[in-house]
Amino acid sequence: KKTCLLIMLCAFFFPRFACFSIFIGPWYFTGDGGEDIDSSCTVTSTPVLQVETIHVCSATLAAKSNFFRKLFSNGMKESGHRQATVTIADSEYEAFLELLHFIYSGKLTPTEPILVVDILLAADKFEVASCIKLCGERLVDLPMTAESAVMCLDLPCSISMAPALAEAAKKFLAKRYDKFLLTKFQDELMRISLTGIVAILSRNHPGVASEESVYDFVLRWAHFQYPNPEERHKILSSSLLPLVPVVRSMTNGILIDQPSCIVDFTLSRGQCSGLFPSGSIRSPPFYCGGHGFFLSAHGKMEPSNFFGLLIEKLEDKGPVRGTIDYEIEVKTRQSLEFLFLWRRTTTTDSRQALGCRIPWPSIIADNSRFFIDDKLHLRVHVKITPQP
Repeated sequence: KKTCLLIMLCAFFFPRFACFSIFIGPWYFTGDGGEDIDSSCTVTSTPVLQVETIHVCSATLAAKSNFFRKLFSNGMKESGHRQATVTIADSEYEAFLELLHFIYSGKLTPTEPILVVDILLAADKFEVASCIKLCGERLVDLPMTAESAVMCLDLPCSISMAPALAEAAKKFLAKRYDKFLLTKFQDELMRISLTGIVAILSRNHPGVASEESVYDFVLRWAHFQYPNPEERHKILSSSLLPLVPVVRSMTNGILIDQPSCIVDFTLSRGQCSGLFPSGSIRSPPFYCGGHGFFLSAHGKMEPSNFFGLLIEKLEDKGPVRGTIDYEIEVKTRQSLEFLFLWRRTTTTDSRQALGCRIPWPSIIADNSRFFIDDKLHLRVHVKITPQP
């Protein structure tokens, strides 16, 4: 649970000094003489965790910060109050003190990238333009870390150097994780935010041989970061799966969670050939009747030479309990329309895969009627009727 810091500025209109009282935890207001400024805000049942007072020159702050200029002039003058307040999170405290130091001295001493980003955010919040510029220049020169790079990706657009810093962050992440499928990076990558993962996937393409590994990585990351299935499905469909080459090339499905759905599965001739002598390739997940599924194509030479298409269940909400109707169709070269290939109804509470097998020679032959411009177009209909 984050703690807020209530900062009280006790000052007349542009006096020489303003008094900042910084409160961590419950709010408790104390005046210069020790009397309560507002007894209605006094907390007596819970002790104050920390109280700190900082004396600053309000004129100096107003000269460097539009935020404080408006606060000291318009806000305090028009209200007739001797004090005004601003609120920051406890995580902003160090950056706020560094910002005050900059306003007084014109110098930016920290060199840790994460702290400089925090100061940049504080400078943007309190409208200290000169500090924003210096922080941006400092970050361009400083070596990035994974954490600071992700922070740069999430900078608000109000910061003029945000696009340049975001581009530098993308280059850093792409270079650092150019082999992001390596085991040594997995724990580290699981903690990186969505913007960082998108930057890595956008700039790195391990090659066709590793496409399924990229797909598996994306699913593992999404399960780690988004335990809620609906939120995870949204993130996968909108942000991540479009960046996986094997997914872009083989799916054009209706990925909705309804009692019935239709999913298209498109494979190139090269992908089909790569399934033999023993291999598989999977589609993105789709949702039907409250359960997650994916399609998988398989090639097997033993015990018989066949091409298999299966409907398999994600490990999300347990086994399906009810009736599953499914139908598999394939588009043919002659009609350019989908024709019935396999249909079945099953009642099951197991996790078994559903699907069909097709003799491989009839699929892959040079004159095969199933390939259109070297593409195999499959369509699956699924309907789930829950148990009464």
